[in-house]
Amino acid sequence: MEMNAVLGRMASTAQELSHYHSGDGEPIYLTYSDFHSYLLMDASCMKELNQWFVKQLDTGPYRLVAEEGKSKCSWVSLNETSNVLVRDSENSHHQRLSELQRLRSIFGTSERQWVEAQVENAKQQAILMTFKAQVTSDEAHIHLDLHSLRRKHAEFAGELSSLYRKEEKLLSETIPDLCSELAQLQDTYILQGDYDLKVMRQELYITRQKVFINHLINQLSRHQFLKLACQLEKKTMHGAYSLLKVIELELQGYLSATKSRVGHCIALVQAASDVPEQGAVDDRDTFLHGVRDLLSIYSNAQVGLSTYVSAPGIVQQLSNLHSDLMALQSDLEHTLPGDRNRCLNDLCTLVQNLQQLLFASSTTAQPILTPWTLMKELDEMEKVNAKLSTAVEDVTLEHCKKNEIVKHHSQEITFQRRVFVDFFCNPERLRNQVKELTSRVTALQTS
Repeated sequence: MEMNAVLGRMASTAQELSHYHSGDGEPIYLTYSDFHSYLLMDASCMKELNQWFVKQLDTGPYRLVAEEGKSKCSWVSLNETSNVLVRDSENSHHQRLSELQRLRSIFGTSERQWVEAQVENAKQQAILMTFKAQVTSDEAHIHLDLHSLRRKHAEFAGELSSLYRKEEKLLSETIPDLCSELAQLQDTYILQGDYDLKVMRQELYITRQKVFINHLINQLSRHQFLKLACQLEKKTMHGAYSLLKVIELELQGYLSATKSRVGHCIALVQAASDVPEQGAVDDRDTFLHGVRDLLSIYSNAQVGLSTYVSAPGIVQQLSNLHSDLMALQSDLEHTLPGDRNRCLNDLCTLVQNLQQLLFASSTTAQPILTPWTLMKELDEMEKVNAKLSTAVEDVTLEHCKKNEIVKHHSQEITFQRRVFVDFFCNPERLRNQVKELTSRVTALQTS
């Protein structure tokens, strides 16, 4: 059992080594097995097996079976058989034959089992020799790999030591110099801490205030634009109202002139009808009575109240009527067409102006606000103006605070650069300063 376990371990180890040397596995073989103990155990097992075979086959009744088996085996030479037979005396030959026959009858399978055991032993010996040769070659490969690993380890150790020296040089000389130069030349803030937080907070607040102020300014400009639009619309409406008043006055003037002219015509007719008669007309003269009736009709006299006029009066009335007729005809032909054309032109101009005003107000003017809505907007504007004034005051105050902070900026920058250099070059001094500040804060809190 022990030999089988040893052979199994050797077979697995040989399989791993063959897999390693084939190049299919990892590039570096990390498992190393010491075969010395296995070889010692194998030697002890072989020694015990040889002793057992010698004890069982070289002495006692099994010796005869072994000799007989050797004589009948093809792999045993004739010289060995003859030598064995010569060593025995002829006297005991018959005794040994009888003993062999008896033993063969008792142990019929012993010869076959012994031969199988010998064959298996030979196979195990061949496998063991193969394993020993493979172990020897594997030890040589392992020795070479170990030597290469040691050489690489030595190279890596040298490189690591040089890198350690470079790192110490950089930490002690190069990095502090670069940090100090960076702190001197760079314009940005380095390790500013609370100061950066305060400045960023102030800038954020100021930015929001500026956005709110721009919003208020835009709102105020919209209100101002609306106010101007309302004023322009109001002026436009006043202009249109005054123009309508002027048109009304012109029409009233034309109406009064027309009425005066009609009154003048009526007065002329009345005057013509009121001329005193200078001679009576004979009642039998139907012609004169017909003319008189016509004159009374044109003079707006009642037909039932016929008056008697003389022939010269009738002639005078006819001449007056003719002169009035000529005057009216001249007015109708000369004066009235000009007045009519002028009135039509004025009316057309007025209509065009009204159309322009109406179209302009409908396309460009803002919606007309009621007095209450306008009052509310004005109140809102006043409130916005008050908020704007407050915001401007707050922004001014924040600017003053920022200016106060900026006054001490150079001292804080110097202190921060010193802290930055101490952080890399002299951390112990920085720790002492932190402890000192902590103790001061604690003392102030307790007091």
